[in-house]
Amino acid sequence: LKRKPFPGLSWSPVTWAPEGLPLYHLVPGDAQELAMTVACHQDIAADSCFAVAMMAEFETQLQRSGAHAYSRLHQECGALGQVLYLEAEALGWQGTGIGCFFDNAVNQLVNVGDEESSYQVLYCFTVGRGTADARLTTLPPYE
Repeated sequence: LKRKPFPGLSWSPVTWAPEGLPLYHLVPGDAQELAMTVACHQDIAADSCFAVAMMAEFETQLQRSGAHAYSRLHQECGALGQVLYLEAEALGWQGTGIGCFFDNAVNQLVNVGDEESSYQVLYCFTVGRGTADARLTTLPPYE
């Protein structure tokens, strides 16, 4: 993506990222409201430490590899999400996949929403400190 001409993306390196991990700020400033909006207005996206959108050259992969590329791309995003879950837990944090997001809004946010682009957002994920949700109930097994 960095090599593509996407106007509006800052591509500012994250200075605190470990060496060899190329992380970039794409949209400068406070993005809490924006993250919540594109994540179907879910507070968890705004309240997290960071939120990521995993993107792929979707159409190109489908044309090159056929229909099975659809599931493979999503499996790869799921594998990356699993690594984020495990790494967050190892550091005393929590992570969660965002099951509902407005893909067209995310694509437009990073200027890949035009008809000429083959990039598509496939999965969104957040990392932060978990909070107990009083709406959820845990019951003993087999009751």
